[in-house]
Amino acid sequence: MANTSKTVAAFLVLIYITVCCSFGLYEDQAGLFDWKQDYVGKVKYFYWDHSPSQSGKKAFIASERNVIASLHAHDGTIAWRRIFEPTVRGRIDAFLYQGTNLVSIHAGGLFVRSWQTLSGSLLWEKSLSDDINSRASGFFVSKNNKGEQQLIVATSGTVYSLRMSDGMEEWKAEMPHSDTIVQWYVKERIDGSYIAVGITPGQRVTVVTITTDGGVSKTHTNVPARWISIDTSCIIMDDAKHFACYSPQSRSLQLLVLDNANVFKATEVSAFDVPTSPESQIEGLLPGMASSIIFRAAHDRLLFMALTPQETFFTHKTLEKTYTAEVVRYAEKYILLTLSQADPETLKLSATDQSDGTEITDLSHDIPFAHYHGPPTKIHPFLFSKKKDSSHRPGCKLIFLAQDFSIHFAQKSKLNDENKAHWRREEALAYILAVQMVDLPVSENQAKFEDEFGAKEEDIVAMFFKRLKAQFSQLKSFTHTLIERALGHHHHHAKSLEAIEEEEPQEEDLIRDDFNLHKIIIVATAAGKLYGIRSHTGKIAWQQFIPELTPFNRYGDQKLVLIVQRSTAHFPHEPQCTVLGVNQKTGNGLLVSFNPVTGALTMGKQGHSYDTGFKVLQAEMITDLDSEFLRGIILIDDKIQAHVYPASSESALRESHMQYFFHLINPETGIMTGYRLIPGQQSKLALEEVWNLDLQKSQQTITGVYGKRAVEHVHSQGRVLGDRSVLYKYLNPNLVAIVAEGEEQQQSSVSKGSPTPFFSVYLVDGVTGHMVYHQTHKRSRGPVKVVHSENWIVYFYYNEKHRRHEMGVLELYEGKEQSNSTAFSSFSPPPPPLVLRQSYIFREPLYAMEATVTEKGIASKNIIIALKIGGILSLPKALLDPRRPVIPTQETMEEGTIPYVPEIPLSAEAFVNYNRSVFNVNGVFTSPAGLESTSLVFVYGIDIFYTRVMPSRMFDVLKEDFDYLFIGGVLGLMILFSFITQKFAAKKALKRAWK
Repeated sequence: MANTSKTVAAFLVLIYITVCCSFGLYEDQAGLFDWKQDYVGKVKYFYWDHSPSQSGKKAFIASERNVIASLHAHDGTIAWRRIFEPTVRGRIDAFLYQGTNLVSIHAGGLFVRSWQTLSGSLLWEKSLSDDINSRASGFFVSKNNKGEQQLIVATSGTVYSLRMSDGMEEWKAEMPHSDTIVQWYVKERIDGSYIAVGITPGQRVTVVTITTDGGVSKTHTNVPARWISIDTSCIIMDDAKHFACYSPQSRSLQLLVLDNANVFKATEVSAFDVPTSPESQIEGLLPGMASSIIFRAAHDRLLFMALTPQETFFTHKTLEKTYTAEVVRYAEKYILLTLSQADPETLKLSATDQSDGTEITDLSHDIPFAHYHGPPTKIHPFLFSKKKDSSHRPGCKLIFLAQDFSIHFAQKSKLNDENKAHWRREEALAYILAVQMVDLPVSENQAKFEDEFGAKEEDIVAMFFKRLKAQFSQLKSFTHTLIERALGHHHHHAKSLEAIEEEEPQEEDLIRDDFNLHKIIIVATAAGKLYGIRSHTGKIAWQQFIPELTPFNRYGDQKLVLIVQRSTAHFPHEPQCTVLGVNQKTGNGLLVSFNPVTGALTMGKQGHSYDTGFKVLQAEMITDLDSEFLRGIILIDDKIQAHVYPASSESALRESHMQYFFHLINPETGIMTGYRLIPGQQSKLALEEVWNLDLQKSQQTITGVYGKRAVEHVHSQGRVLGDRSVLYKYLNPNLVAIVAEGEEQQQSSVSKGSPTPFFSVYLVDGVTGHMVYHQTHKRSRGPVKVVHSENWIVYFYYNEKHRRHEMGVLELYEGKEQSNSTAFSSFSPPPPPLVLRQSYIFREPLYAMEATVTEKGIASKNIIIALKIGGILSLPKALLDPRRPVIPTQETMEEGTIPYVPEIPLSAEAFVNYNRSVFNVNGVFTSPAGLESTSLVFVYGIDIFYTRVMPSRMFDVLKEDFDYLFIGGVLGLMILFSFITQKFAAKKALKRAWK
C-alpha cells in the first residue's frame, strides 16, 4: 500500500512538472523579449596579440573580476572568455604573454594555467602553493640549455622554474621568511642569475640572490621598511641593481641598492616642485632610457625620472596636463605617445620621436571622448606599417582605459584626420550594486488628461474647452499615425547581444507602452557610474559619472542605496531618483539626485551632489508625499540622530500622523536596537530607543537582515483548504528575518575535533522587537540566501551532515480565524502564528534568488534563482509548499497541493535564459509590469540579463496566434442569424395573433 502511494505521488509530480512548469519557447522567440550583455570588468593587465596571423586583430586582457578574455580589435566583442571563482581563489596575481604563450597565475600560486591564444583552451594547469593570502609573480625567460622557454613563478615561499611546453618543474628555490613575506619581486640579471626582493608588510624587505640552477645564496639581507605594504607601488629597475618604491605616507621615492643593501634612500617628490595626490604611484619602467621610471604625480601630470650616479632620482621630463603616456619601440626608434585634453569632449593623441623630439603627424589625431567617462588612466598602443602605403608610414591602433572602467578604441583614418573606428565597452556595468525600474512617462496627449480637470478655481466652461483641445490633439495624432502607416514608415530597433554603445533616445522609446512593459532600468555601480538602460532593447539611454561617489563598505559587503522619490505619475513634476553612497574625499554620506528618464542631475546648493556632513548608518523613505509629490529620505547618522533630505520634506514628516520606527544591528556586538522617531513641532528630530535584542555575539555572527519589499501587494489574505475552510495568512508588514551563523564546540570527549557549524533564523517584529519565531539548523552552514515575501520565508543553505544543498521554507498562518481583517498593528498583534516548515533537497548551488512581483499580487509566485551552472531558474513557489502531503488525500488533491517529494526537480524548460549562461551573479531584481500576469526580471553580475516571466501563464492577453478573422466571422454570422430569427419569430407571432 505504501509503495502504491509513493507511485501515485511520483506520477502526480511528473504530471505537474510536464504540464504546469513547461515554459518553453520557439527558436524564433529567442531574444525577442530578453537580452544578455557580456562584460569582463576593470582591466588589470593588457596585451596586444602579436602572433603572425592575428597581429593587432585581438587583445588579451585580465580583469579585477577574475576574468581573462580576448577581444576583437575591430568592434570590441569578446572572442573568448574564461571566468574564475569570484572569491580569493580566482584572484589573478599575474597575467603574462609572449609569442604564443599566455599564462595566468592565481591566488598566490594556487593555480598556474597556460592558455591557447586562439581559442582560450586550457593547455596545462599546475598548483604550486596553498597560501592564497599572498601574491604570486612571474615572468618568462628566454631559453634554457635545451632550447625550451621557461616560466619563472615566485610564490611566498618558493621560486619555481616551469617548462612552458607542459608545465613540468625544472628547478625550485626555497626562499627565507616564507611565513611573513607576502610577495616576491624577481628579475633576471645579465649573467643568468636572479635577484629577488620579498615584501613583509609594515616590517622589512628581504633581498636574495638565486643562481641559474635554482640555488639560493646562503646569505640574505633584511632591510627595514615599516612604510611598505602589499599595495605599495614598487619595481626592480632595468639594471636589476636597484629597487624603487613610492611611499604615500612620506610622499617620497624610496631607492634600495640591491648589491649592498643596507637602507632605503628617500627622495622627496616635493623637491621637484610637483605636488602629489592619492593617485601618485610608479607606473612602470621607461623604455629606451637606462634606469628610468614613469611616475604619476596626479591624474593629469606625469614625470619621467632617471637615476643619477649618486643613487638619487632626477626629473628627465615633466608632462603637464597629460593623462597618460607610453613609450613604444617602432622601426629601431622610440616613440612617445601621450593623451591629453583638447576640449571638454575631445582628447588629443600626440606622437613624438624620442631621439629628436619631432612630432609624428601620421599618428597624432583627435579622439571624441565624452565627459561622463572621467579622465583616461592608461593607454595601450599598437604601431604597425601600413601595407597599402608605399612610404610605409606608421599607423596606430589605440586602446585606452578611463576612470569609470570603460575601454575605448580609436584609430586614425586615411582622410581628414578623423577616426576610422571608435568603440567602447562600459565595463562599470560589471559592478552593479543597486537597481530600480522606473515607469516611462505617458505620451503628450495622455498627459493632457492630467490637466483636463483644471485647477479648483476654474469654471466648467474652461474645463470643457480643455477637453475639446485634448481630444482634437488626439485626433491629429491618430491621423498622423495613419498617414505614416500608409507610407510604410516605421522604426527599427537594432538588437545586439553586447550593448557597448548608447544610442540617442527616440521619442517613442521614452513613452510608456500600452501594457507598461517597457521601463527604464536605473543601475548604480561601484565605479560611481549611473546608467539608464531601456529594458526592451538593452541599449543605454543615458549615463552619468560621479567620481566622488563610492559605495558603503561594511563588513566586506559593498552597497549603494537607490531610492525612487517621485515616479512619473505626478505630471507635470519630473520624476526623481536619489542614490546614497559615501563621499570618497570626506567619508561622509553623499546624495545624488537625478531624473531617471533623462539622466539630468538635480542642481542643489552644493552642486550636483550633496555631502551630508556626517556618516550615514541607515536610510529610509518617508511614506507621505510633500507639496511637490516628493517622498523625503530619513537619514540616521553615526550619533543616532535623524535628518531629512531634502529639507522641504521635513514639514510633511512633522504633519504626518504616522509613526516611524527603525532598527539598527551591530554585528560586532550582536545587538539589535529599535528606535522610534519623535518629529516634534519646533525641536529637531529625535530618536528614542524603545527596545533591544541580544543575539549572542559570543556564539554566532549576524550575516543578513531581510525585510519585505515595499512594492509588494498581497491579493489573498488566506488560503482555501480542501474542506472549504480558510487558513488565514500571518501578514505582518514589520516582520524582518535575521540570519546568524556560528560554530559550536563539541562537548563530548569522544567526538572532539573541529567545531560544527550552525546557523539560526530569527523572525522579529521591527516595531516592538518581539521575536515571533526562531529556528536553528545544526551541522549546516552558509552562505545563506533568503527570500522574504508575504507570509513565507525561503532560505538556501548547505547541510554538512548529508553533504548536500537544501532549500528550507517557513510559512506563517494566524489560523482559521482572523484577528483583524482591516489593518495589522504590531502593538496589538494576533496570537503567535502557526509556523509550517519543511526542507527540500536542491542539488545545485546558487548565487542569488528573488521572488517575482506583479501589479496586484494576483498571479502565482515564482522564485527566480541564479544557479552556479549558469542557468536562471524560474521555480514555482508551489514546489516549496511545506504542506505538500506524503500521501495525497481527497482534500489535498482538491486543494491542488503537490504531493511531497524530497528533491526539488529542475526542469530544463524552466530555465528562462535557455542557452545564455550567466555566471558570477551578484543579485536578481524583479519588478511588476502593467500586465498582472507578467513580472520583469533583471539579473546582474559579471554579465547582465533581462527577461519577462509569467508565473501563472499569460491569462490577461490574447495569444499571438489568436484567430481574429475566424472569431470575428463567427460573431458576425451569429448577429446576422439573430436578426433573421427575430424576423421569423415576429411573423410567427403575428400569424398566431390573427388566429
